[in-house]
Amino acid sequence: MNNRDLGRLCALLMIGLLLLPGFAAAIRPTSALYDKTGITSTIDATCIGSLMVDHDMEWRQTNAPEGSVHNTQLVGDEVRTDTTYAEDTLAARGTTRYTKDFSMDGSNASAGSDNLGVRHTMNYLADESQGGSMWYDERGTISQWGRGTNNNTEVQCVFASGSNGAGGFGGYVQAGSLMNVKEVAAVTQMGGRMISSNDKTPVNLRYAFDAQGVDSDTKDKLATGTASVYQYTHFDTYDKNPATSTPLGNTTTSISDDQITTVDGLFDLAQTVGYTSTY
Repeated sequence: MNNRDLGRLCALLMIGLLLLPGFAAAIRPTSALYDKTGITSTIDATCIGSLMVDHDMEWRQTNAPEGSVHNTQLVGDEVRTDTTYAEDTLAARGTTRYTKDFSMDGSNASAGSDNLGVRHTMNYLADESQGGSMWYDERGTISQWGRGTNNNTEVQCVFASGSNGAGGFGGYVQAGSLMNVKEVAAVTQMGGRMISSNDKTPVNLRYAFDAQGVDSDTKDKLATGTASVYQYTHFDTYDKNPATSTPLGNTTTSISDDQITTVDGLFDLAQTVGYTSTY
């Protein structure tokens, strides 16, 4: 299992939520401590031939000085975030115009601002005599989990429950797109917020996709190939009572929202998806 698959598995495992009475059923942001660092990159490329972009990022952060993102133990009032971003682009045997602006800022973000920001513009026209095509796969995931104290600072496992342990919360959302095209003019944009000093600032992930044909085509400016835009959101809440059938307790709320749009052939597709955790 590679690191990317392991990260996806961890995100799936962390969807169990254990909420203290009085906590709102929402994912709260973590807050920045010492590492108020950032990563930025820009790409501006024109290529006749083949262009490849491979990008993988994982940003894990905790709001607790005594917490550690390298184990499954949470201390009292700790909130953690695991933000991942990945892109795999291969534009082969064609003409490509490609730009990308990427930023990830680990400092506290206010409502209306972002920690993660990505924007692409892509124009691709295959050399069909050489079997050209462009493959594009972009995805971002925000996972959040934490626990309260209930006047008890004993270290608890992420999945701890029962009358002698404080409850917690968690969840994840993922959004992205896939394309396998012979001709396209596309713009994609992703924004996410998961780090804030104010726990009432909502966790947020947004994704926008707009694709059609290039200006020089003869098919009413329709793209050629296949494309998909998706968002997966999973959210469960549990009470603190020990359960007889599961280790998590009684399920009080269960939310699952999976949506995907797929087109194949000649297409013009615009879609936006978004998740906001309101406190």
